[in-house]
Amino acid sequence: MAKGKAAVILVMLVIGAISGYFFYTRYVQGTVVLSISDPPLAQLGSGRQYDPSILHIYLTFARMEIHQGGLGNPSNSSWYTIVGSQKTVDMISVLTVPETLGSARLATGTYDELRFPVSAAVVTFSNIGNVTYTIPSGSLKVSVTGGGFQSSPGATVNLRLALSFDDNEILAMNGRLTPHATAQIVA
Repeated sequence: MAKGKAAVILVMLVIGAISGYFFYTRYVQGTVVLSISDPPLAQLGSGRQYDPSILHIYLTFARMEIHQGGLGNPSNSSWYTIVGSQKTVDMISVLTVPETLGSARLATGTYDELRFPVSAAVVTFSNIGNVTYTIPSGSLKVSVTGGGFQSSPGATVNLRLALSFDDNEILAMNGRLTPHATAQIVA
C-alpha cells in the first residue's frame, strides 16, 4: 500500500515538473529590443557616408517581424511582430545615434532572422528635392549574425539592424536602392 502511494506521488511530481517546465518556457517570456543604424561606411578620403547633396534617406517599413528558428520558414506562425505599425526612419539621422524601432516579448527559443516590407524609399537632395526609389522585391530578410540568439525568460536582448546604401547607386537615380543589411546582438 505504501509503494502505491509513493508511486502516485512520484507520478504527480513528474507531471507537475513537466507542466511547470512547459509553462515557464512558453509563458514566461524574454524581450527583444530592435534598433536601427546606418553604419559609417565613409567614402575613401571624404570622411562622409553620403554625398553632401543627399539630405535625407527616408525608409518606411510596413512592419518588422522576427523568425523563431526550428519552426520552419514557410509558416507565418513562426514569425512574430516586433514593430506592428508603419514606421518611417530617416537613415541620415541614425548615422551616429541608433533609433529604437520597437520591442516584443518572445517565448523561449532561438530567433534567427528579421523580415520587413519596405513600403517607401525617398531620398531628399539639396538641389532637386525628393526622388522616390524602390527596394528590390519590396521586402528584406536579414539573418541574425552568429546563427541568431536565444530568448530566455526574463532576459532582454538588444538587436541592431544595420542598414546602409551605396552612394553611387543613390546618385545614379535609376529608381532602385539595394540595401546592405546585417542584424546583430549589441551590448
